Amino acid sequence: MKRLSVLLTALLLVGPIGSRAEESDPAAARQVVEAFHGVLLGCMRDAEQLGFRGRYDRMFAALGDAFDLPFMARTALGSAWKELTDEELAEFIALSHRLSATRYADNFDSDGGQRFETHGVEPAARGTLLVLTELIQPGDDNVRFDYRLRKTRDGWRIIDVQLDGMISELTLRRSQYRSVIKREGFPRLVEIIESKIEELSGE
Repeated sequence: MKRLSVLLTALLLVGPIGSRAEESDPAAARQVVEAFHGVLLGCMRDAEQLGFRGRYDRMFAALGDAFDLPFMARTALGSAWKELTDEELAEFIALSHRLSATRYADNFDSDGGQRFETHGVEPAARGTLLVLTELIQPGDDNVRFDYRLRKTRDGWRIIDVQLDGMISELTLRRSQYRSVIKREGFPRLVEIIESKIEELSGE
């Protein structure tokens, strides 16, 4: 697995948000995160056997199950998504999915005896929940991963990941994407993301 400093850099470039959480919901939200962690650990354990493509395929499926990718893509685009056709928006959601899977496959690429610990679930703004976790790394710095989830028709889904309690993946994406769109337009943003996917995957 890449070191913390690399992870922080690599994660650059994911209306009302549901109702108040019910008492039974924290366990369901926790289960979503812990299932996702199980896939991450499996990718690291089987990294050499799987190779990049195998890790990518596992992460692509896991992200689709655990994350609210359409919500994250629209939020990252800001008001610009309203100017896209339905086809363009669908293509961008798919592109964001590929980018996330590529980043995870690139970062979680070796097994060093890591494990995740879940420290609790807390209510957060506008009916969301925060699942507080930590990646324990023998011989290296531990890393906090705090997941924000919202309730959807399909259950709890992740909409943001915070590293060390302060670096929000969704906030960073939103800042970067809006800056590119403002300067160079939406087609240029698509080109940049495609290029990043090719760079990380070696294609």
